[in-house]
Amino acid sequence: MERSLIKQVNRKNMAARLNTRKVKPVYFPNFFGVKQKSSLKWETLTGEKGAPVIADVISFDSSASQKKREVIGKMSGDIPKTAIKRGMNESDWNEYRQLSRDCNGDADLQALLDLSFKDQDFVYNGVRGRFEWWCMQLMSKAGFVLNSTNNNGIVTEEFVGCGMPNENKKVSSADWSNATTADGLQDIEDVIVAASADGVSLQYVVMRTSEFSLLKKQKSTIEKVKGWVNQKDKLVITKKVINEYLAAQEKPITIVTLDPSVRIEDAAHNRTTVNPWEAKRICFLEDLMCGDIQHGPIAAESSEEYKKKATTLKKDFVFISKWSELEPFKEWTKAEANAIPVINDPDAMYILKADGAAWETNEDTEKTDED
Repeated sequence: MERSLIKQVNRKNMAARLNTRKVKPVYFPNFFGVKQKSSLKWETLTGEKGAPVIADVISFDSSASQKKREVIGKMSGDIPKTAIKRGMNESDWNEYRQLSRDCNGDADLQALLDLSFKDQDFVYNGVRGRFEWWCMQLMSKAGFVLNSTNNNGIVTEEFVGCGMPNENKKVSSADWSNATTADGLQDIEDVIVAASADGVSLQYVVMRTSEFSLLKKQKSTIEKVKGWVNQKDKLVITKKVINEYLAAQEKPITIVTLDPSVRIEDAAHNRTTVNPWEAKRICFLEDLMCGDIQHGPIAAESSEEYKKKATTLKKDFVFISKWSELEPFKEWTKAEANAIPVINDPDAMYILKADGAAWETNEDTEKTDED
């Protein structure tokens, strides 16, 4: 193991590269913050949800009555490692050396930089892509399953839930794909009312762009919005119009749409592009930032011997290393994260299954560690 042989590779240039357009945009930072942990344990606290317990009106010469303390539950578990590695072979190395000799103009310089850092781009985007998949699964399914189809590593075999109560799993009155019978706006209102009865004030509805397309084409949606604006002619229904309609119905809710995609590579190196947000799932949130990427220490990060042989950099929760091997020749780039996404208040998250069918059994049985 030796330091990188690519002369452009240093901490400054590695950091600068992570601030360019080569970093693929993802959705999860809109919903998950980053929280550092001192150990490799994650945890989330859940308390009694609901409206505030009110104080008593008492006489001046009386003591205040004591109320019971909220029952706090804690879910916790081990933080796993997520990692990806890529190697520059001899052919790429020869191309790099040729570009280095021929580099005179800006275009050639950019090509040289792209070749120097293409593996860093790949591994950094790869780790972020896994967390895109992970976070979208939590928000659309209230949990996840790691299997041979979606992960070439650890398999969980069973559904691992985020702690969202089963009563927060709702079902639409009809399949949203049926524009004649579905009433998506009523389904949304029903969830808001149910949450309100639990003392939860929902503020956001998150769904795939394809689901919003179904919602705006439903006959019930068109009729309700037309009646609200008192318009008989053709009406163009947009997200802005529906959000304004919901606000006018005294439903302070904002619809947020997304369309994530990631590529999964299996053990045979076959790649498949998937949407990590489960189809026909609508997520309801009290706060848009509903969770954190909880990350713990990485052994290589604090190893002085490792730093002597590899060029390293940490961005948010992702640790990147570059090093080389002389025989046989290989330039390695690795990204890793000891991290896991955690829903901070699963009691305040609701998910609507918008196909009118009951939740599957494996999604009703959550696997969590209780303390």
